[in-house]
Amino acid sequence: MSWTFFPAFIGTLISIGAWTYLARREHIAHVPRTLSELASEKPEALKYYRIVLWVCGPLFAVTTLFFIVPRIENQIAVGAACALTVLAELLIGIYPAQRGKITTHDLIAGLMGAAMLASAYLFAFSLGAIYSHIEISFAIIMTILAALTILDRKRYLFYELPFIFIAHGSILVAALALR
Repeated sequence: MSWTFFPAFIGTLISIGAWTYLARREHIAHVPRTLSELASEKPEALKYYRIVLWVCGPLFAVTTLFFIVPRIENQIAVGAACALTVLAELLIGIYPAQRGKITTHDLIAGLMGAAMLASAYLFAFSLGAIYSHIEISFAIIMTILAALTILDRKRYLFYELPFIFIAHGSILVAALALR
């Protein structure tokens, strides 16, 4: 099996641990904020946020672009969605979020979320058998979570984190399906 299969698994472990840690450490129940807003409020949290983004993004890129895309149907669409996700992930670290304002960060993060969701749906329609069913389930749950981030801003973080983690799961399922 190619070494390009493994980086997304490492990225998932880092991401889940790091984002859970950041959210638990910085979240204040009566002051709802996004993960990005939590990170942007303290210089050390922003540095931590950027390191996680800039380590995990390339790890996911290796698996999605060099392991999954060459083995999957709809290579151009899947490749574009995966590349857009990774590019946006790298860019959102450059532009910090600002609570209460729509910024470049928010636009790029929204684009990244849409690309993550598109990847899950594309995986669902590009894989066979049980993997397709798992992927469509992930994509539907991600769609619901995305809608809830818009409808219930007070609990944004509690929809954002599962969205991210399920998106990671979607990549891992695609990699497993294509091994």
